[in-house]
Amino acid sequence: MEEAAMNKTLSNTTTTENTSTVVDEVTAETTCKHHPDLPLLDQMANCECQQGSNPNALPALGLHGSSIAIDKNQKRETNGETRPTRHIPTDIVESLLTRMNPKDAVRLTAVCKDWRAATRLFDPTTRRTPWLIIMKPMKTTCRLQSIVDKGVSFEIGFHGFPTIRTYFSYCSHGWLASMPDALNPIHLLNPFSGAWLQLPAHDLAPSFLCMSSAPTTRDCALLARDCYNFLYVWRPGDESWTKFEGPFQHFSTIISFEGQFYTWDYYSGLLTILQVLPFRLRELSVPCPISFTSHYILFVRLIECCGNILLVIVTKLSHGSLSIYLFRLDMENKTWIKMESLRDQALFVDYRFFNPAISVSASEVGCHANCIYINGVYDVMVYDMDNHMVESFSFGRGKWSYIGGPVWITPSLS
Repeated sequence: MEEAAMNKTLSNTTTTENTSTVVDEVTAETTCKHHPDLPLLDQMANCECQQGSNPNALPALGLHGSSIAIDKNQKRETNGETRPTRHIPTDIVESLLTRMNPKDAVRLTAVCKDWRAATRLFDPTTRRTPWLIIMKPMKTTCRLQSIVDKGVSFEIGFHGFPTIRTYFSYCSHGWLASMPDALNPIHLLNPFSGAWLQLPAHDLAPSFLCMSSAPTTRDCALLARDCYNFLYVWRPGDESWTKFEGPFQHFSTIISFEGQFYTWDYYSGLLTILQVLPFRLRELSVPCPISFTSHYILFVRLIECCGNILLVIVTKLSHGSLSIYLFRLDMENKTWIKMESLRDQALFVDYRFFNPAISVSASEVGCHANCIYINGVYDVMVYDMDNHMVESFSFGRGKWSYIGGPVWITPSLS
């Protein structure tokens, strides 16, 4: 009920509203008519039917043994006129990148260093992140929505993943996490690499809270919580969950920072620093920097930005508009320091506390600097810290809301 009320408030309370509906959807029309279900790179590497039947077709691409000719004018020696070259010129690779969907473009970076360099120049997802990934329950495809170019979106599929009864509502480090139930434990899915994991089952079905890094890394630690507020941790290779003793204190927001988990509750002002394996717990009192008796606080979020822990507080004013406050944590003095500007940074936050916020350099990704982007499920609101105005736009309403709704994602192959 609280999430539904919050969602309604977020979608209806803005200072300046400029709604633009997505009408155009960019799709990649680079599929093989003989193997339409294969990803583009696999078609190019394995589809022999594209050769022989078409005398002008490109030679087969050897993904594991090819490299780009750095000099476009460089000529390769061959043993005969009929011998196909195994080297793809850079300009052809660049032409392919302009026609690829984001999933295949990201996968192209794994071929070689030269292709990785070319991909960074032409792949829209690596140049303009984060994106909104919009999902519907039990569907095998999802939509990747650009925030920089509101009319640009891509369709990507979950090939080989069992999507029946799977609801993705969490995202961290480029991985989606599903909501568990009695029959289905947490599943982790990277929609760009296609890799997925099924976490250990548990009678109490603990739900996802936070992940320190991608689950393919050794130092990854995934934190979950059951309905009784007990915490559990899972690390790559574990066959069961590790349960912490005693119920955990209530908190309003959580992040992973420098190998530890930080939680904070704005009612009590309790800041908890949690280290897992070995388990260590440190509690500090860092009171809320604003009075929640005189402010109607919609939600608060912790976020890492340029080596600091920031606090975003979103409140509702008496006349119905939003007001947003930004603070930096001063650990030495155990206080919050108010910030007036993000400079070149931009923050991307979600009204659901279990989805981590993202900080980016606006000049690098092409979004507005000194702004806070808020995902309100049905609408995205952009708060400008220069003029304290809020702009909103819609990316198309669907039947999803709290479950399977859109989340921020930064594409990654790790």
